[in-house]
Amino acid sequence: MNQTLVEALAELQGLAESRPINVERYRALCEVIIDHRNELTHRVYINTPDNIDPRWARVRENSDSRCGCGCDRVILPGNPRKTLEAAAGEPMVLSQDGNKVYLKSVGGDKSSTHMALWIEASDEGEKMLCFTSNPFAPFVLSVSMFSTPGFKLSKLAEVLPKQTKPPVMVSGKEETPLFAILAVDPDAGTVTISLDRAVECLTKEAIERLPTHAH
Repeated sequence: MNQTLVEALAELQGLAESRPINVERYRALCEVIIDHRNELTHRVYINTPDNIDPRWARVRENSDSRCGCGCDRVILPGNPRKTLEAAAGEPMVLSQDGNKVYLKSVGGDKSSTHMALWIEASDEGEKMLCFTSNPFAPFVLSVSMFSTPGFKLSKLAEVLPKQTKPPVMVSGKEETPLFAILAVDPDAGTVTISLDRAVECLTKEAIERLPTHAH
C-alpha cells in the first residue's frame, strides 16, 4: 500500500476520533483516499456533513451511500480482485463450538471486517453455517439486522460433490473473495474452508483489539 495512502488512513482515523472535527481536513483526507482507491485493500467508512454541499461532490461521486440521508458512506477498493487465490498453509476447520471467527482483509481495521462466521444448530436441530456481514460497520438500519443468514450443512454436503470446483463465498458489491468451502460433515458439524491469501481470520479477542472505523 502506498505510504501516502497509509498516512491518510491513519490521520483520518485519528481525526474522526477528535472533537471538534476539522471538517476541511477530513474532506481533504477523503479525497486523498479516493485518489488511491485502486490501492485500497479494505472498505473505509466516512460521514459527510450533508448531501448537497458542493465541496463534497467529489467524495459523494466516489463513495457509496449506506443510508437514506446519503451522509453515511463507504469508500470501496477501486480495483478489487474477484478470483480467489488460496492462502498458504492448512485449511481451516469450523466446528460447532459456540465461537465466532471474523474474516477481514489483511491491513483493514475492525470496522472493515467482512464477516462473522460460525456453526450452530437451528431450532429444528439442523446444523447451520451461519454468518453476519459487516458486523462492526457503522450502524445503519437494515432488514438484515432481523435475520441471520445461513446454510444447512446437509444441503451443502449434498451439493458440494456436484461442483466442478469449491464454491467461494464473496463479500459486498466489490465481490471480495473470502474463502472456498472444501468439505462439509453434517454429522460432525464441521466445515472445512480455505481462506483467500488476502484475508485473515481472527478470534473475538483479537478483533476487539483492533482500531475501529474512521467515521
